[in-house]
Amino acid sequence: MYGNEDYMLMERDPNRLVKLIVSLCFTALLSVSVAFNFDYLQFLDSIFTTAIQGSSPTPGLEHFYSVITFLASPKMDIFWVFIVAFFLWGFKYKVPALWALGTIFGGDVIGAVVKQLVRRHRPPLHLGVDNGYSFPSGHVLGFFLVAGVLWIIVLPLIERASIRIVLKVLLVIGLALVMLSRVYLNAHYPTDTVGACLVGYSWLLVAEMLYASYAPQVARYRFVVHTKI
Repeated sequence: MYGNEDYMLMERDPNRLVKLIVSLCFTALLSVSVAFNFDYLQFLDSIFTTAIQGSSPTPGLEHFYSVITFLASPKMDIFWVFIVAFFLWGFKYKVPALWALGTIFGGDVIGAVVKQLVRRHRPPLHLGVDNGYSFPSGHVLGFFLVAGVLWIIVLPLIERASIRIVLKVLLVIGLALVMLSRVYLNAHYPTDTVGACLVGYSWLLVAEMLYASYAPQVARYRFVVHTKI
């Protein structure tokens, strides 16, 4: 790992606002479509659910996806981010560590609010453990934010480009597996997982903008003295 006092992990970027507006538009469009249960959305969900689940469940695949969904559960997502924050703090990236924790907790709150606004019920025959509303998927949202924290903060600190590329590929594959697992296990509709990614991406953009604006001020507080930002 390396650091530079004149270097910030998240610099100001005017393109973030444009990206945020576009992302929010897609998020709002999908959320409204789900809330009003539009026919075209039911059609798309039916097609992709059938393609993912197949004609009959496979015990081995069901066990594999159960492990994936456990590792990406909301409680585990918080656990992973705590580990990341612990090591960031140890390497003197104290403000980024606080940002990582704030990002995952803030995302959980936003996900809960969206669930209450949209109020989509779970697919029929879902497991009892998968309670609450369906849109957006909490598992996918949480893992998306964990992957985002790693992508934005941790990976840039790795000097070897080849390692960064491999880890990015693994994060993308991991996200895809979490999305597939939630549909295969009948916990969510496919659009729930897409909606989670949109909500997560929008929140990450907001979190990046907050970091770029306020990280230097936070770094002046005594409890994060000598932090790298």
